[in-house]
Amino acid sequence: MDEQKIIFNNRFEKEKFEDYKTDLGTGNTITPEADDFLKFIQKNRRSVPSKERIADKDKFIKTVYELSNSFEIDADLIEFAEGYIANIYVDYACYTGYIKKLLAILFILADDISFLDGSKENADMLFSFTYHTHHIFLNNRETTDFS
Repeated sequence: MDEQKIIFNNRFEKEKFEDYKTDLGTGNTITPEADDFLKFIQKNRRSVPSKERIADKDKFIKTVYELSNSFEIDADLIEFAEGYIANIYVDYACYTGYIKKLLAILFILADDISFLDGSKENADMLFSFTYHTHHIFLNNRETTDFS
């Protein structure tokens, strides 16, 4: 699979009203079905660089950095062969003003967004934003949408 490089990893000390731990008991074993899927993807997937997306990547990176550092929000920014992943760890709250604006920018710039359980990183939610710098094709059909 693609090699990933961590651009930055910020964690800030925070107060919690309750101390809890969730053990999901998930393993990282690859089943035969997953192995077949990986082989299919490796055989039928290709990517083509997008000059426009590569040129605009700094806006995505800067927004993640500013959101994390200015408001002490835990975040990871990961670079991979075809783009960037920003993992933003948040607690249930009302986000207003400039924080809301920065989150809105990430929602607009991101090509893929996932909402996940953030408890493994001591947060209520994990927003995972993916920014592609390449057009992705599967079976010669583009799966990315930069419109």
